[in-house]
Amino acid sequence: MKMRNTTIHGERIEELRKVRKITQEELAKKIGISKSQLSRIENGETITLSSNLLIRLADEFDVSTDYILGLSNVLSRRNYDASSLGLSEKAIQQLVTKRVNVPAVNCLLEHKNFPYLTRLI
Repeated sequence: MKMRNTTIHGERIEELRKVRKITQEELAKKIGISKSQLSRIENGETITLSSNLLIRLADEFDVSTDYILGLSNVLSRRNYDASSLGLSEKAIQQLVTKRVNVPAVNCLLEHKNFPYLTRLI
């Protein structure tokens, strides 16, 4: 019996694909590679990934490249385009320059009643 030679990025890609319930063929088509190339990546036969492929995978699964590479166990991206958050330029500046109490803002945003309270406002 042949032993499977896995890599962390191969394992992570396979796991993400299976959670999404998509086949290798479907994922390969979405990210622009052949099914056989994806199979080699998942099986650990491909040791390195190009930066373009890594970015396409991260975008497809909405995870960080660090997660795919095994450098982080945090699924969600840490960096977002600030404009996608819907915050004003002034609000972003205040967060970035720490003119507001960032831990307090985090507590507010993470509080279970925050969405309800914002709807009341």
